[in-house]
Amino acid sequence: MIDTQLVAFVGVSLLLSITPGPDMAVVTRNALAHGRRGVVLTTSGIALALVIWVTATAVGLSALLRTSGELLFVLKIVGACYLAFLGIRTLIESRRRPPDLLTGIATAAPAHTVFRQGFLSALSNPKLGVFFVTFLPQFVLPGQAVLPRLLVLGVTFAVIGWLWMNVYGFFVTRLRDVITAPRVRQWMERVTGVVLLGFGARLALERV
Repeated sequence: MIDTQLVAFVGVSLLLSITPGPDMAVVTRNALAHGRRGVVLTTSGIALALVIWVTATAVGLSALLRTSGELLFVLKIVGACYLAFLGIRTLIESRRRPPDLLTGIATAAPAHTVFRQGFLSALSNPKLGVFFVTFLPQFVLPGQAVLPRLLVLGVTFAVIGWLWMNVYGFFVTRLRDVITAPRVRQWMERVTGVVLLGFGARLALERV
């Protein structure tokens, strides 16, 4: 039997992964400065940070949900609102010209430095913690063991993000003028914003 919630989670995760953000900026700069080697090192650092965020969030949420069955319902409502907020904010930000990702490109650096740049970019972003706390519970089905489910969702998100950023980084090394064009990135943000609003509305209506 197909897990429709997991399929929906994969779809939203992919959309969120392709939305331009700080991590994508780091991948872009290191792709241009260090080529494919820079892409793999940077995305691996980001993936490690995501796994840390996911593990901490899953363990903490699992402990909280064991003490209050109603908390899961509350988090799902909050998460639906948060997705809608992300969609609205993305649409608003898409009206502004994105910053030039090609400025301030780093010079040659050792492998550990490039890896650390990706790792710290994701680890030092507190919005990831808020995001995981409100987003992951949306896809926990009634009766499921919470901790294993959250870990599966979190690792899935991290893998999708890692794969996308590698694909994106490799394309940057070949098609940098197209991928990094402000107009292209604006349309990516607009499409993502509309879809996030739709998912937020869908999740909110499901709880009624």
